[in-house]
Amino acid sequence: MRGAALLLCAVLPATACPLSAPMLQQGEVQADWKVDGAPIAVGRHFAIEVQLCPAGAVLARANATMPEHRHGMNYRPGVKPLGDGRWRVEGLMFHMPGRWELQLDVRAGERSERLLDTITLP
Repeated sequence: MRGAALLLCAVLPATACPLSAPMLQQGEVQADWKVDGAPIAVGRHFAIEVQLCPAGAVLARANATMPEHRHGMNYRPGVKPLGDGRWRVEGLMFHMPGRWELQLDVRAGERSERLLDTITLP
């Protein structure tokens, strides 16, 4: 399981993007994230923060699924802009232990990308 807020960023010079070592990448979009608040626990709501690059990129949707079980969460998370390319995703809840796949749908200009990360809860 990873910790901390989710940050998304395009491949730009270091001075243009706040990420020094992005954790996720799809096309020109890169991401790093962390939990905002208490650690992720089965059956408890949690939130993550997101930082987007390039400037103007939009976190259109966040979701999570359990690929092996072929189902998603029982809740639909909300996405709120925080300014300066940062986003907050609230209302996430993993209702059972196992492998979850976090999905971040990002629009950057004319392109849409889906970034994926795996979170395993014991």
